[in-house]
Amino acid sequence: MLDVIAIGELLIDFTPAGRTAEHNELFECHPGGAPANVVTALSRLGVSTGLISKVGGDPFGSLLHRRLLDVGVDVSEVSFTDEASTTLAFVHLDDQGDRSFSFFRKPGADTFLKVEDISLERIQQCKVLHFGSLSLTHEPARRATQTAVIQAKEAGVLLSFDPNLRMSLWESEEEARQQILWGMNYADILKISEEELYFICNTNDIEKGSLELQQQFGISLIVVTLAEKGCYYRLAHLEGYVEGFQVDTIDTTGAGDAFLGCLLYHILKSEYALEHVTTQQMISMLTFANAGGALVTTRKGALEAMPTIDEIEQFIKLNQQHTTDVFRPGFHFAPAANWANDPNGLVYYEGMYHLFYQYHPYSTIWGPMHWGHAVSKDLIQWQHMPVALFPDEHGAIFSGCCVVDWNNSSGLFEDSHGLIAIFTHADTDPDTDQPRQRQSLAYSSDQGHTWHKYAGNPVITEKELIDFRDPKVFWHSQSAHWIMVIVAGDHARLYTSRNLLDWSFTGTFGEGQGSHDGVWECPDLFELPVDDTGYSKWVLIISIGDHPECPEGSRTQYFVGDFDGHTFTNDHPQDHIMWLDYGRDNYAGVTWSDIPEQDGRRVIIGWMSNWKYANNTPTDLWRGAMTLPRALSLTSNNGHTTLIQMPVQEVQQLREQSRYWENVCITPATPFAEPTHSDLIEIDVEIDVRLQDEVHIILKSSQQSEVIVGYDPVQQWLFIDRSRSGITDFHPLFAVKHGANLAIENGQLHLHLWVDRNSIEVYANQGIVALTDQIFPDAPLDSIEISTKSGQATIHSLQLHTLKSIAIQDATVRGSDT
Repeated sequence: MLDVIAIGELLIDFTPAGRTAEHNELFECHPGGAPANVVTALSRLGVSTGLISKVGGDPFGSLLHRRLLDVGVDVSEVSFTDEASTTLAFVHLDDQGDRSFSFFRKPGADTFLKVEDISLERIQQCKVLHFGSLSLTHEPARRATQTAVIQAKEAGVLLSFDPNLRMSLWESEEEARQQILWGMNYADILKISEEELYFICNTNDIEKGSLELQQQFGISLIVVTLAEKGCYYRLAHLEGYVEGFQVDTIDTTGAGDAFLGCLLYHILKSEYALEHVTTQQMISMLTFANAGGALVTTRKGALEAMPTIDEIEQFIKLNQQHTTDVFRPGFHFAPAANWANDPNGLVYYEGMYHLFYQYHPYSTIWGPMHWGHAVSKDLIQWQHMPVALFPDEHGAIFSGCCVVDWNNSSGLFEDSHGLIAIFTHADTDPDTDQPRQRQSLAYSSDQGHTWHKYAGNPVITEKELIDFRDPKVFWHSQSAHWIMVIVAGDHARLYTSRNLLDWSFTGTFGEGQGSHDGVWECPDLFELPVDDTGYSKWVLIISIGDHPECPEGSRTQYFVGDFDGHTFTNDHPQDHIMWLDYGRDNYAGVTWSDIPEQDGRRVIIGWMSNWKYANNTPTDLWRGAMTLPRALSLTSNNGHTTLIQMPVQEVQQLREQSRYWENVCITPATPFAEPTHSDLIEIDVEIDVRLQDEVHIILKSSQQSEVIVGYDPVQQWLFIDRSRSGITDFHPLFAVKHGANLAIENGQLHLHLWVDRNSIEVYANQGIVALTDQIFPDAPLDSIEISTKSGQATIHSLQLHTLKSIAIQDATVRGSDT
């Protein structure tokens, strides 16, 4: 069964090739025909295709048959006839590469296609049937095409139609119009040019004309091509423009056909029916199609100029600076390209902070995990390093940690010290076909530039455990042992070792404790002082994986208690749950090891996403960013020991321009309003809300889009409302209003916000509550407004800082993994 079958003309395009010494025009011979170009484009993209057509029993017909075979198109229904010659088209190009045609089709062999030449059974079994209007110009091809289309429609096959208006081939304009309207009656997908839309609807208003066609014919998807400007699309529930690409055009002959082939490729690839496609999915599809169409125009010919997936993706990466990269963070870490999730291996060593992370270097969705790598001297300015760890015979490289083996307890460093990575190897057990997760080591003697897998991997195996991952290791000076905390589905497990190679199990924690809404992941265990009391407590961090019945998705909880070198005990009741972050997009956070004692900080960073929608967020070149690094501390709050967090002080280096206000009275009629020409903003505001009125900080990106950070003093509730924040339709649970309980004293609310192009981080009252959310505005931030819902409040102080963007450099040093 073929994925796509096209029916229609197959011909030779003669394109200009200069002039002779006598100034006579020369032409090159190129295989062509719009339906043939479309299936060739699809075949080049890996789709199984076939063509139904007829050629003459002449050398041109043989050439066409052979070339289609060469590009992988099924030609079993391309037949030969002696009744007419193969159709020829002479292409004339103007100075901009735009073309006009002179056809020699009086008649052409393609018009002799008959119903009996077609296998209707094969058409009924394909996924898409594509047709154009040029096989409707003459009989018997008209009846053959109409029969194929009707049979496909009755069989539930998706029908793609391209009017491809060539007026010189029709007996009259009225006949052309009627046959094109007939095709629209059956089309599910219509690709139409501005000129063709005007011919059919007699309007230059693209939106009006496409709406008229959709309402009249019930076409699911209409795409109006706009040459180098891109295209306009209309679905039943969506519409919009997608920008094109500016290129040095040589020949536009195959542009529309390449565009349509690329679009059909993505529609076939999509898991969703057209009526369920989101805005961002449509933008992604049409960006790819625009790129394919633009790329073809930089080459001569049509059929032979069709690009591959790699060529299109590389073209997009080199040329696109608009649709997908507008959300690239200005001051948060993100990969240069492709997928990133959990931070791993956070370690400070010889003047450098190392950030490793779960990375799929070949896709923007989760896949076989590697360890990406970046380094920084200050936790803010980062440098991309080569991939540190690659999958091997033991499996993919899941989450883990790094430590400095200062005393060479492992014996791997020849009387020196170095870095050791402890991570989860993930594969499938060959005996049971069940997922298998085991713990392994790698080590580096050159400050993390090159890594070597330990020959004795794996070092810990628990055959009865399927979920057994994410080791976090630290040196416990009181017991003079290395400690590992690791998770196993619904609990944490503890191990000890003297050499990092041989491990002994000491106990578990977790049964009945805290939240079990999802699988336990990404543990961390560390000690922190409590205020200035002189005593300390241990903090155990546990991330909670996504569960279909929990709207919050993946999030992170923590426990406060004691650790004796073997077991952890919880200070709070078992059902007492404390969340690290009350936003939707802070997950898998872990802390840096080996930060020097004189620094004294415990610094954490998290993955700024949520497994509910992580694979669907509207960033096509890259996907996944990290939160700001945050310094952690413990405080006594309402009888509980609570974790507080604030961005590290190094973030202040990003401040570019600062403005300050104080004692501003605000009401709904007289809000504080300030335009901004930067989409990278820090807001530090203290507000008196003793009059018990709800206060809002509104970040406006356009007349339609805004993010609201609000506080309700009656409910004592701090919230983010991103329901109108821009692009939200990629997942039904993204557009939400959510928050956390926050009790304040004497009506004084202190909020500190960091706003990036794709995120907002909110810290309340010196970090007692934190909320982190992704946002995808449809325009840059243009104004900030602070107002009340009904009464009045007073802004005691407001500092507004515009921030500089960081430039993450690529490393010049190559890494290795053995």
